[in-house]
Amino acid sequence: MPAHDDICFPLAEERALLERVVREAGKIAKDAFEANEAVVWDKVQGHPVTDADIAVNNYLEKHLSDARPGYGWLSEETKDDLSRHACQRTFVVDPIDGTRAFIERTPNFAVSVAIVENGEPIVGVVFNPLKDEFYSAQKGGGVTLNGEPIQCSKRENLEGAEMVGYPRKFRRLGFPAMRVRISNSMAYRMVMVASGNADCTVAFTPKSDWDIAAATLIASEAGAITTNLRGDIPKFDKDSTSGFGIICAGPKLHALLLERVKPLLAKFDTSKDKQRDFKEVGTKMSDREMKSIQLLHIVMGGELVDPMRTEFKDLKKVDFVGAFASFEDAQKAWKAAAQRTVDSAHTRYFILHAHDLLDPDGDGIIG
Repeated sequence: MPAHDDICFPLAEERALLERVVREAGKIAKDAFEANEAVVWDKVQGHPVTDADIAVNNYLEKHLSDARPGYGWLSEETKDDLSRHACQRTFVVDPIDGTRAFIERTPNFAVSVAIVENGEPIVGVVFNPLKDEFYSAQKGGGVTLNGEPIQCSKRENLEGAEMVGYPRKFRRLGFPAMRVRISNSMAYRMVMVASGNADCTVAFTPKSDWDIAAATLIASEAGAITTNLRGDIPKFDKDSTSGFGIICAGPKLHALLLERVKPLLAKFDTSKDKQRDFKEVGTKMSDREMKSIQLLHIVMGGELVDPMRTEFKDLKKVDFVGAFASFEDAQKAWKAAAQRTVDSAHTRYFILHAHDLLDPDGDGIIG
């Protein structure tokens, strides 16, 4: 192991290094996004990666490791060499946190890099290059967004809170009404809380060190609290790099969220079949097995602009007759509705066949 004096730089220098290198890495991600030519494959089923992830990772590894050759390295896109256990300080990196957002052409992804010492992040940077939002923090030295100091929300009520997560999931779990918006990047979700652009974020599924290390420090320096679902503060020097969910919010809202998840955890701890009992917490669309195609038949009609074209004159006046599981029932409803068109040459009814449901959130998650 290198001598302590050889590898420990002042935090201000560490921060300046991360800011410089991550800005350049963010340009690589942005250029790849704008070129829209990324090659995509699955590391494992349901976990996509792109050549842009690899390009950003390689840039970060070269320039950070060249500058700090005695530091350990942990990245989502690099095999864990366990150097993080042998070195005084370690880079913890997610080259593109929110790869699914990158693939689906939405701007909610970020480059996330932290330096960890004794299991705690001491410097962290999260950069969303498409939105040009650059978050930077050092332990005890404050936090900025594009050079300006930020502070988390002081909200005290969960009702009506601005939550970053998956709306259907919170509804299904019985949370009070909130304004919920989606971001595929956990790091970006957390820094949104840090800046006050959101009040809170909760993730019920496991999150890895590289997802949260930098954002945990940024949130902390902004006055927010980050824990797992049990209320434990994440440590980044454990054998496992995976944690038990995330709650990130200002102090009073964080306490309310911890109370809210307690019954869920009690059920989780006593369940003998967690996969069966907790599918609603994080069921991916790719996990859904369709053994046969099920058609939904929708009967609708209205006045057309032209009887020779299927264009409604006024979409607000479309007559929705109903949705039917069988074509026979839909056809009967269609015939009955068609009787009403006798006195209107421009009125027509149709049967629309739907074989699958759209994912309106575009997040790849049911819930």
